[in-house]
Amino acid sequence: MRMVLVGAGGHARALVETIRSRGDEIAVYVDARGADWLGAPRKASDDEVRPQDGDIVVGIGGMAPDELVRRLALFADYRRRGFGSDALVHPTAWVSATARLGAGSVVLAGAVVQPAVTIGEAVIINTGAIVEHDSVVGDGTHVAPGAIVLGHCRIGCCCMIGAGSVILPGTEVPDHTLVGATTRWHGVATDDGRRR
Repeated sequence: MRMVLVGAGGHARALVETIRSRGDEIAVYVDARGADWLGAPRKASDDEVRPQDGDIVVGIGGMAPDELVRRLALFADYRRRGFGSDALVHPTAWVSATARLGAGSVVLAGAVVQPAVTIGEAVIINTGAIVEHDSVVGDGTHVAPGAIVLGHCRIGCCCMIGAGSVILPGTEVPDHTLVGATTRWHGVATDDGRRR
């Protein structure tokens, strides 16, 4: 499959590794600056690529909710222009057959997505992250390396779940929340005894 990579910074390196390990190719990348390590043709702006060039993969990461909001808006703009964007899964990741992955989402090396999980659009499940059964991860969220989302959790849109953090079972993380690295997220108890 031919891919259009948007952004060629650090996050893009892991995506390129994933793309090439699946036997796919970077047809072109879009970045104002060149990236010699890529070995692919470059376009300087979004307007220079068309859906015929390939499916889109967003190579721009995000460490804060406002960055993730911009990343999701960029993805949505490309989709409105007619670009395809299947979910991208590294061959060493494990994704349950009953999990659902939204368009443009990526599951990187060593990550695990368990049964009955729903992953929204343009989500990053980064290296070695785990999303346990029956959890929902909203559009544009980044689950950082080594983070663990335990069962029956609801993660909002454009959240940053920091490296090594743990979202405890049955809790909710509201939209646009930053959960710091190594945090244990307890949430707030709801009337039905579940935590949010």
